[in-house]
Order: sequence, then structure tokens, then C-alpha cells
Amino acid sequence: MREKPVERRLAAILAADVVGYSRLMGVDDVGTLRALQACRKELTDPEIAARGGRIVKTTGDGMLVEFASAVQAVACAVTIQRGNAIRNEPVPQGKRLTFRIGINVGDIIIDSKDIFGDGVNVAARLETLCEPGGLCISGAAHDQIRDKLPITFEDLGEQTVKNISRPVRAFALAPQAIAAAPVLPPGKRAAPAVSRPLWIAAFAVLVVALGAGAWWTMQGTATTAGPAAGLAPSATATETGRASIAVLPFTSPGGPGGDDYFADGMTEDIISALGRFRDLTVISRGGVFAYKGKSPSPAAVGTDLKVRYVVEGSIRRSPDRIRISVSLTDTARSVLVWSEKYDVEPKDVFSVQDQIIRQISGALAVRVTNLELARAVAKPPDSMEAYDLVLRGRSLMYRIARSSNAEARTLFERAIALDPNYAPAYVGLARVNMYSATQGWTPDPGQALERSEALARRAITLDSASSSAYAILGHVLVFFGDYDRALEELKRAIDLNPSDADAYGALTGVLLWTGDVQGAVAAGELLARFRPEQSEIELFDRGVAYMLADRTSDAVRLFELAVERSKDFRPAIAMLAAAYAQAGRKDDAERQAAVVRQRFPDFSRDEFGSLMRSPELREKIASAFKKAGL
Repeated sequence: MREKPVERRLAAILAADVVGYSRLMGVDDVGTLRALQACRKELTDPEIAARGGRIVKTTGDGMLVEFASAVQAVACAVTIQRGNAIRNEPVPQGKRLTFRIGINVGDIIIDSKDIFGDGVNVAARLETLCEPGGLCISGAAHDQIRDKLPITFEDLGEQTVKNISRPVRAFALAPQAIAAAPVLPPGKRAAPAVSRPLWIAAFAVLVVALGAGAWWTMQGTATTAGPAAGLAPSATATETGRASIAVLPFTSPGGPGGDDYFADGMTEDIISALGRFRDLTVISRGGVFAYKGKSPSPAAVGTDLKVRYVVEGSIRRSPDRIRISVSLTDTARSVLVWSEKYDVEPKDVFSVQDQIIRQISGALAVRVTNLELARAVAKPPDSMEAYDLVLRGRSLMYRIARSSNAEARTLFERAIALDPNYAPAYVGLARVNMYSATQGWTPDPGQALERSEALARRAITLDSASSSAYAILGHVLVFFGDYDRALEELKRAIDLNPSDADAYGALTGVLLWTGDVQGAVAAGELLARFRPEQSEIELFDRGVAYMLADRTSDAVRLFELAVERSKDFRPAIAMLAAAYAQAGRKDDAERQAAVVRQRFPDFSRDEFGSLMRSPELREKIASAFKKAGL
């Protein structure tokens, strides 16, 4: 009988196993097995399928997977290790599932449903060289992914491994490098089973993959938004002579360093409450916290931020007393308008906060309605501890780091458990979930965004005057492409708090996507008024608005600043070349275009900006890229 010919093919092989699996089973066999099953169901198996991989076999704690592409194999491994690290954060150290993963590209033999050969053996040996939580790949695999993935492996040189006759060139990626690496473009993964457009989850990941300006390269159809006129902020808000205030970060002199979060939280709450007064222009948290740890004169702050009044304060806290000092200075005359000291028990801190707001508004002779005054009087939570937890959570959340975001999540959840009716805790948890999705800290961004939306709506149910809740809801709806509702929620946030910088930041992007360039310019400029120190994302959005409004010199200035702040911010790097070309700076445009071609060989001018509704605006961007030689 004629023997069946041996089937061979070239493939990328991924070998993985659980570190210390026997020990884990010895400690808790049922718990370990359930944890491994859950990890496979929620993370590894869906990710492998999304990248086109085929699970050849599993061996208790081990797994052998075949891929047609080394790029997809490595991207899958990095995503799994990153996702597993997030899953491990709340788990005690002794019960964590940690993987080692090895990848090789080589010839394999297919026998029924199994695979054999050196291609498989080398992958298995590389896995044993891998650092727990990391990744080890062969030189052959490294050659395939070079310049195709934005990650850098450490060259381990030639390695002698068991039962392989020749040395194997190995490259390693440590857990720390995986955590710091950008989120890799997703494979053809199905979106979560929710009532949203199919591109939602991919959009959320793509935002991280290219930076928050990544909507420029997203394909999809947006819903039709209503007229943006009337939703764009009025530039006259800062021209009507309204009293303008900067509340500098409160200090905690002589107290333990860990009490800074309480002073920061009090500062933020006072800013938020003052911002609800329509007759006040209040510089946002981001605008004033640049002065934290410094001692500028009120006159200098007035010049820098163009404000008439500066609020300064200090907090001394002990277990049974809180001592707060507050002062209000007229910056133009360098005259102390008002000052007060409070010495209260912790349970009275909310009434003190209300008094501070009332005193400041009275000293400034601001006419406010009873309704607006009522909005400034925050409803205190039933538990002082819940308030304290929310302040701590905010302090951690603003660091925009995966580990601190996870810590903040725990604190907000504890606050909700203590006081289920405290709206700020839900707002904080909603923002934590949004950051998890947009920063690539979760394997399921679509689900995280759904959770964020639900939490924001819960906060609104508890406090219908919470501008922060409406602002976070508007942010989330932007990611879902629901521009009509996003505009409605952001308008509501601005109605409640005309100084809400976050709402204006989101509004700038929404108006750009829907084609209201002048509205986007107005929103961006008002945002800059409230928050002078803008992020690279905000600079980028404003720069695009200027470019589409033919204010090319302003666009160039903002794109240059965005690139200076973030050397890897791909959208700004590309748009800078286009802006140079539009401004007639031919040499600069050619130089910047060369940078784009070198760093991003897959750049496509036809896809850049494709989510914008207006064909004319998309063509304007494409024409500028063409002029730059891209």
C-alpha cells in the first residue's frame, strides 16, 4: 500500500505554560482549575481566534498554537500577557496564574490533528527560557516581525537548548516592556454582543494603538448629528467681564506627604462647585495644578492665567480636627480681598466647603440665583470614609497608569459599598473604566465602555446636577460613535458648569467629526482658556480644527508642541507634515514627510481622517498630505 505523503508547512508556533502550576494545584486545585478555565474563556482563546491562530492541543497547564503569521503570533502573545497581568492585579501573589510563552517560526509536520518537528521543539524550548510573564522568540520569528510591530526585544544571543543540535538565537521581552508597549492592532475579532455598531470595540483599541487621535484612521459610518450651531461654546464667555478665578492647589504644610490627596481633592471640589456659577470663569484643575509645589505670587498667576482673582489655601489634618485656611486676592491690585480660617471636626468638612464657596462668591459680589447657589452646595455622602476614598481614588486615577488605575478602581468600589447613593464615586468608577478601554488596560474595551456608560447614568440618577457625570457620559458616547447623544450630554454638562474643561475637550472632537469646523475652533479655544496646559491630544484636535479653518500657522504651532511632548504620537507627527505643506514650508514638509515614511511605512493618506462625515474636509486633509509628498 502506498504510504501517505508527509504534509509539511512553514508556520509560527506558540508554546505556553503556567509557571508553578503544580504548586498552585497543591495549594488549591479547584480554584486553580477554575481560574485557568476562566482565563482561557475570557482572554487566551478569544485572542488566539481573533489573530487567526489554531489551538493544536492543550496539556493541563500547557498550550500549543499554530499561526500562519509570526506578526499575529507575537501580537497575540503580547496581548495575552498584558491582559493576564491586569487580571492578576487584584489576585493575591500566591494564587496568580502567570504564563511563559515561546514562539518560533519553522517547518512543521502535520499528523492528523497534531504537529511535530524542530519548529515545534524550538518553541517549547524557548518557552523554558522565558521570564514569567514575558515572551521569548527565536531569531527566525524576530526577522519576521522586525519593523512590523512597535516593540523592541532584548537580544539574548545564541542559546543552547535541550535536544536541539544547533544553538538557537533568542530574543526576550520582559513583563515591564510588555506593560509599557503600545496596544497592538487587533485581529479580526468579533465585537462584544451589545447593541452597538460592530466597530465599537476595535475603535476603542485603535484609539490607544495610534494615540487618542486614532479616530483619524478609523473606517465606519457615523450617525447624523443635528446642527452644531448653538452647541458650540460662545467665545463671549470670557469677554463679558465675568469674574475670573484660579484656585491654586491647597497645601498641607507640616502634615504627612500622604495627605496631599486630601488637599488636592478639596481643591478640585471647590473648583467644580465654583464652576457651576454662570457668572464666574474658573480655571480648571489641569490649568492650576502646574503650580503645585510652587509659591507664585498672585500677581504672577494673574498674568499667566489672565485671571482677576486667586484663591489660596492650606489644610492641616489630624484624626479629630481639620484646620483650613483660605484667602482670596485681587491680582491686579495685589490686595487681599478676603481670608478665613476654619477649625472643624471631620464630619463638618462639607459645611465648611459650602461656606468657602458662599464667602468667595459674596466677596466677588457675584449675582447668582438661588438655584445656582444650590447647585454649588454638594450633597455630602452618608459616610465620611466614602468621601475620603473618592479623593484618594481621584488622586490615583489622574496618574494615567495601569497600576494606579486598578488601585483607584478598588477605592471607588469601596466608596460605593459604603455609600451606594454617592454620585461622585460612580463618576470616578466610570472614568476608571473608560481609561481601561482607551489605554488598552483591558482585553475587552467594548465591555469596559458599556460599563462606563452605565455608571455615568447611575451617577446622573443620583445627582441630576452633576456636570462631571454628564461630561463622562458624553466622552463615552463619542467612542460609540453616537454623536447626536454625545452632543446632548456635553451640552447638558456645559449648561450645568460653563467652566467644565473636560466637556469642552470632548466637544471639540465631536464637532470636528460632524463637520462643524468653526464650532470646533471655538470649543478648542475656550478649552485653552480654562486649561492653558493642554495635553497633546487636546493640542492635536485644536490643531486639526485650525488647519481645516485655514489657520495654518496656528495649526503648525500646536502640532509642533504636540510632537515635542510625545515623540510617538503618530497622528500629530503625520499632520505636522501636512500642516507644513499647507503653510508653504516646503523644506519642512519634505523633512517631516521623510520622518513619517521612515517610522510609519504603512501610512495611508486615503485612510487618514476617514471617519469625518464631510467629504470636502476629508479631501482637504488628503490634499495636504499629497502636497507634502505622502
